[in-house]
Amino acid sequence: MIKPVSVVVVIFLFCLVFSSSEESAYKVIEASTPGILGAILGGITAGLSIIFSVLLTVTSTNATNIKLSSFMGFISSLRTDVLALLACLVASLILPYLRITGIPLLNYPIHELLPDRHTFYTALELTAIVVSVAIIVEVFNVMFGLFKYFSKLGDESDPE
Repeated sequence: MIKPVSVVVVIFLFCLVFSSSEESAYKVIEASTPGILGAILGGITAGLSIIFSVLLTVTSTNATNIKLSSFMGFISSLRTDVLALLACLVASLILPYLRITGIPLLNYPIHELLPDRHTFYTALELTAIVVSVAIIVEVFNVMFGLFKYFSKLGDESDPE
């Protein structure tokens, strides 16, 4: 748990360097990010449903020695990735609201070493985008790894 949190903190600090407090810059991000992440999440969900149906079909036939339990590592990893992508989508929807209203019962601290409020929220939005891209790459890696693993199992169970 420490490693993913530290990676997200490093990504946030990297995004903080590139964030801006200009309204036109963050309006572009706020307008396009939720729609794009939602479409990607829908596509990944559709792809996963196809993969799961193929896995269930192949492992439920009596003619194969392949068990569904051999794929649980991949399925668990995909579940974690999809939940994290969903969290990034929710963050991309909530952050524009929090930029305007602020966090209830909290005032944004003003200090010369801290970035201003708009820069901070822009960095959070950029962090959600970068983490989403990393998750999408990971989902594709798991999907192709699942395919490679499945082909190995098919080769091992082949009597030739």
